[in-house]
Amino acid sequence: MTAAPPVSPPVPLSRNRDYRLLWGSQALSEFGFHTALIAFPLLVLALTGSGAASGLVMGTIAAAQMVAGLPAGVLVDAYDRKAIMLGCEAAQAVSAVSLVAAVWAGAATVWHMVVVAAVFGASAALFEPAESASLPALVADEHLPTAVAMNTARASMGQLAGTATGGFLFAVGRFVPFLVDAVTHTLSFVALLFVRLPRRERSADGVGPLGREALAGLRWVWRERRIRVTVVCAVVLNLFFSAFYLVVIVLAESRGCPPGRSV
Repeated sequence: MTAAPPVSPPVPLSRNRDYRLLWGSQALSEFGFHTALIAFPLLVLALTGSGAASGLVMGTIAAAQMVAGLPAGVLVDAYDRKAIMLGCEAAQAVSAVSLVAAVWAGAATVWHMVVVAAVFGASAALFEPAESASLPALVADEHLPTAVAMNTARASMGQLAGTATGGFLFAVGRFVPFLVDAVTHTLSFVALLFVRLPRRERSADGVGPLGREALAGLRWVWRERRIRVTVVCAVVLNLFFSAFYLVVIVLAESRGCPPGRSV
């Protein structure tokens, strides 16, 4: 009776090609996203001088994230996760390019920015669960906590670096933050093409109607007190920080600080 061949140890994250591609692509993408995010209210104020219009654009991002986030888990379970991630990156790149062209041509409008903001918010809400659900297929179980921690650190670094850079780039040129966002999402899209994400086995039961599945998920969240409190806190904090950035920018500009130097 022959002995079973030894099981090779799992590939560490530092040599995990697919995880490094995913992590690096999203480091770029999140930097570009937050670069554009801080530039949205600056651009609206520069074009209209209206704090209310800036609030509309920023509120659209938050609302789109909230609305798209409701069925996001069901969609991620029902459809190909890599295709969802690629679609999100492509949508953000195309919408950012459209805004770059409009600003360059002097044809940007508030309603155009509202549409782009909705695409940004919805894409971010769909991408995050698709990426999180893909991690177990890319890394070994013992490396999963480290991978999640690295993703969290990446998100924080992207937010800090993008927010700090966005105001400076806006001072260079109104279209520049959105151009950076378009480039980073395009590069991320290309990198994602090379991520080898195994196809999932479909369950025999399949996935029920999206509306019913989403409602079932909401009921579960509402029944679980700790999850419910966590979700409510996350929503409130997101709304607070969106409003906080806007208030700081509006106050700074009302005191004569030129656009791009108020952040």
